[in-house]
Amino acid sequence: MKSLPNEDQLQEAFVDFSMLAFELLERADKDYRYLKFSAVNAQVALELFLKFHFTKNGKLHHIQKKKNGVAQNEYIDFSQILNLYYSTRTWSFGVKRELVALLNARNSILHKARHTGAPEELAINVVKTLYFIHSTWHSDFGGLLFQRSYGLPPPISKNKMWRKGVQGFVEQLESVHDMDIRTCLACQQHSVITGEFFGLEGAEGMEYLICLNCFDSLDIEHEARLIRCHVCHSRTYIVEALNEQERQLYAGKCTACLEDNFVRRCIQCESFYHPEDGEFNKKGRYFCSLACLECGSDRF
Repeated sequence: MKSLPNEDQLQEAFVDFSMLAFELLERADKDYRYLKFSAVNAQVALELFLKFHFTKNGKLHHIQKKKNGVAQNEYIDFSQILNLYYSTRTWSFGVKRELVALLNARNSILHKARHTGAPEELAINVVKTLYFIHSTWHSDFGGLLFQRSYGLPPPISKNKMWRKGVQGFVEQLESVHDMDIRTCLACQQHSVITGEFFGLEGAEGMEYLICLNCFDSLDIEHEARLIRCHVCHSRTYIVEALNEQERQLYAGKCTACLEDNFVRRCIQCESFYHPEDGEFNKKGRYFCSLACLECGSDRF
């Protein structure tokens, strides 16, 4: 007698198909055929993920076929599962019509051996579907598909199709949430948001700035600091807090105007500041204000 997969089996499957779609998309810049394969795998991943979602939530019976009122070991059609999912949500990380479009593309590729739509639009749907899975899994169950790059951005971060898809997902988040978008200093994509809205394996929490394009991340409580730029006056100046130079200097750069002069850390209050804004020096010790100088006179 056949049985339906359990949540662990579904999780393993949707993760495998998601990562395969990700790997195939990386090759799609050079060969369009890989985009079609990526789209098919992304749609399969989506279908498995939603089945996992209902199963994990204890609502498997909602997506099982019924015979004489008795649940069968068979799922209802995926289009019905998708409609049911959206009927229970007030907001989602994915736009329903785009997920439907991916389903239609997958059916066209499998049953007609071709996709008649624009490749760029299909690629964007693949990226946004992968981020829908990643973000929903994280938001609802604490799981994550993608991990922090630790200074080694994946090759896909230079992929034109990936970058456009990332931009579309970021714009979708921005349309719903009151959030700041910053430019990534590692890949130059305007796709850095705070950990309040997105997480990566190894970079979870509101203290992180995360790039959705190259998976670069900064812990602005420990690894870095975010201060006001003395040129453009936006709070977009990132300071390398663990990389002290001589004379209390630290490297930094503005993600908005790209100003990159050194900043200094006050010997008294330990705040970072721009020397151009004014400072006080006593015996080679630097202070950000007269108040800090007076407070620290006895110590230094």
